Amino acid sequence: MPPVAEMIVGVFPGQGAYLPGVLDGLVTSERTRAVVDEVEDVAVRMLGRGPSGLLGAGDRAPTADQLLATAPDTLQLAAFTTSVVLHEALRERGATWQLFVGHSLGEISALVAAGAFSLTEGTEVMCHRILALAEHDGSGGRMVALACDRTRTEQILALLPEAGVVVAAVNGNRQTTVSGPQPALTTVCSIAEALGVRASPLVSPHPFHNPVLQPARRAFARRIRDYRTGHLHTPVFSPILGRHYRSGEPVGDVLAAHLVHPVDLLGTVEQVHRAGGRIWVEMGAGRTVTNLVRSVNDNVLTLAPLAGPTSSVAEVAGFLAPSTDVPPVTPPAPVDSGAGPAPAEPIVAPAAHAEPIVAEPIVAGPVGSVGSLDRAEVVAAVRALYARVLEYPEEVFEDDAQLEADLGVDSVKQTELFGRVAQLYGVVPPTNGFRIGDHPTFGSVVDLVVGHASTAGEQVATPIVPPAAVAEPAVAEPAVAGPVGSVGSLDRAEVVAAVRALYARVLEYPEEVFEDDAQLEADLGVDSVKQTELFGRVAQLYGVVPPTNGFRIGDHPTFGSVVDLVVSGSAGTAVAVR
Repeated sequence: MPPVAEMIVGVFPGQGAYLPGVLDGLVTSERTRAVVDEVEDVAVRMLGRGPSGLLGAGDRAPTADQLLATAPDTLQLAAFTTSVVLHEALRERGATWQLFVGHSLGEISALVAAGAFSLTEGTEVMCHRILALAEHDGSGGRMVALACDRTRTEQILALLPEAGVVVAAVNGNRQTTVSGPQPALTTVCSIAEALGVRASPLVSPHPFHNPVLQPARRAFARRIRDYRTGHLHTPVFSPILGRHYRSGEPVGDVLAAHLVHPVDLLGTVEQVHRAGGRIWVEMGAGRTVTNLVRSVNDNVLTLAPLAGPTSSVAEVAGFLAPSTDVPPVTPPAPVDSGAGPAPAEPIVAPAAHAEPIVAEPIVAGPVGSVGSLDRAEVVAAVRALYARVLEYPEEVFEDDAQLEADLGVDSVKQTELFGRVAQLYGVVPPTNGFRIGDHPTFGSVVDLVVGHASTAGEQVATPIVPPAAVAEPAVAEPAVAGPVGSVGSLDRAEVVAAVRALYARVLEYPEEVFEDDAQLEADLGVDSVKQTELFGRVAQLYGVVPPTNGFRIGDHPTFGSVVDLVVSGSAGTAVAVR
């Protein structure tokens, strides 16, 4: 059975996601250099300084603790800049994602990556946030991470003699972050230590996600009251708001609320996993957030291109890039109609991910002796198969890679995989005490395929087109028995549902945006060429008969008018699309 398609989630870390010298290895092209320059221009204009001073410093670059003490604004800008430059570096190499998630400050960089803000707008929002906090937070508060769940954390806070420390982020069952006044946090650390709970102060210049920041929240909201999101080409889910961002929504109050409301990463990971999120990419320095994701659910693959002393951007981008001629699968994002923080909504798994058809290699039949097998070709095909099934980058499957010791592939899974390879190449495993455990490396499995077939003198089938790492999901069009004879046989609500699903899938929009009064071009940016193409598919689907009387799709600008056109056209009014 083909595997369920996997949603790729880019998670953008927040405060403190900085490593000395990390930008040096990222800024390697004109496009990534342009990203840094644009952030620098805006930051210098608004703050008087930018992040470019961190470039080229190498080992002399300041640490996060040093920046916190001497230039906290630069620390925040560095985390933001690293994320948007990393996104550009991965994107220019072909990487794709189906969902973005931001952790606290990371929501701003996620919105830039998704197209909701231009880079200039996103940097301006970032600077307005820094200025509002600098002007209106004199609390001296900080943040601490406790290695326990929310319940245990609240029990610790209940022991405090004074108020002011609150739960700031629920990062999983093994980490909860609190924020508040520094003296009270010192007491929290002492209580936690006495109870055997590890407490780690965070690199944070303010007590984020705390009501004490209400004055800064109001100032930030005023500063960005005129900003609205543009069209999001990739959905963005907020662990603070408990919902997706919407294209065209005002963000003043929404983003400002981040300062005083907690982050629910635990709930977000659970929801995204139910929706098919299996591959999480850390879109920033380090691997803090992806480690937290794995602590919530270890049945995921996490990638952190900036986790070590050397960048693995190229390797990660190659893994995230769709295969040739296979379009990326972008799930529709559910949209909440409410404003401001709300209870977490379910992330509905997109139909396109439900059960894609991943073609097994097509066998042409025996093609002569196994001597015609080329080992390099076998390596390439088996590597592609193992990478797809195990959800690993192909690069890890070197000849000397220990399948269990290095990659964690147990004997049951190894046996299953070899069975598929044996079937693929027409190899019949021996029956004299054969054990897959006697072939522990990837290279030994390849040699087993080639060597056994050669010894047996079998004729083998050559695989034509090895399985791609990502195959296009087969999404069934609504079944239609033939042209509908009269409008009485059509239920408008059913037509709305079918056309909405089609438009959402093709345009990669949430279904919820397709209301009757939604202007396809003015509101959703669907130009007349795409509208014509879409209506042609709908017309074919419902058997609408084309006329010759100068019909123009532009005369039906809203989604509802298109539905009405289908219903009336199928009733006998001939329409044409051009």
